[in-house]
Amino acid sequence: MRAGETICNHATGESLTMLEGEQESGGVRQLYAVRVPPRRPSPPMHYHVAFTETFTVMEGALDFYLGRERRVTLGPGQSVTAEIGQPHTFGNDRDEWTTFTVETRPPGGVVAAFQMAYAVANAGGAAKDGLPRNPIVRLAFIRTSEGFLPGVPLFLQRGLFAVAAWVARVSGVGRGVWRYVS
Repeated sequence: MRAGETICNHATGESLTMLEGEQESGGVRQLYAVRVPPRRPSPPMHYHVAFTETFTVMEGALDFYLGRERRVTLGPGQSVTAEIGQPHTFGNDRDEWTTFTVETRPPGGVVAAFQMAYAVANAGGAAKDGLPRNPIVRLAFIRTSEGFLPGVPLFLQRGLFAVAAWVARVSGVGRGVWRYVS
């Protein structure tokens, strides 16, 4: 995606707008804005091994979880950073819309993953959480976003991603999914 482009998930109502991509920053970071509807459930607790994420609320409030114990509610102008290896998740537990920015340093695959997930959702392939219903496509989303589940050995997750990528390639699912990512 290029700066200024917006993608939407019509199944959930959320949107993502690229503010600054790799080309604009020389590959140092990626910055995008996310707008989520009221009562939008959070993604599973996860962590990243290749980049940090800094979340800054622009409008509304964001419930942010660092690890299993620490919950922080962020208001406009407030930020929190999930460091490499730090389990985290977020959600909008409120009755109003929330808009926040996410900065990844260095750029990760999160934007490409959401391009794929939103396109799949818009084609009718979303589960209730707005992510791909097909388990192979969901694994492709997780692999692309570079998000790992705490408590599951990393080598097992990477092995599962490799098997899912092979199944996607052999079955042809991969060709259908990747056409959505620019």
